[in-house]
Amino acid sequence: MRPNEDIEVAKAAKALSDPIRLRILTLLRIGREETYESPVCSAAPSAVCPADLLHKLGDISSSKLSYHLKELKEEGFIRECREGKRIYYLPVPERFDRFVQELGRFYG
Repeated sequence: MRPNEDIEVAKAAKALSDPIRLRILTLLRIGREETYESPVCSAAPSAVCPADLLHKLGDISSSKLSYHLKELKEEGFIRECREGKRIYYLPVPERFDRFVQELGRFYG
């Protein structure tokens, strides 16, 4: 085990422990839908804009969404794609794989 690996795993688990964050991750994994109103990101067509996430989530404020996106981004579970003034988000599958491997070292 690497030094501080237990702390890293705990921080990642905390980022995934919120139901709203799990809903956000599910929406990002599904990717952009035809019903979304924001323009498509040409660099990453499956990326989702926060405005579309807000519409799909329905029950949270934009500041709360920003907070959850920040938490997920800090732990590497999502990444930003910028196009002009717009910001889009994508999941980072490799980070999920690494998290599962880290958990396996503890409990496997």
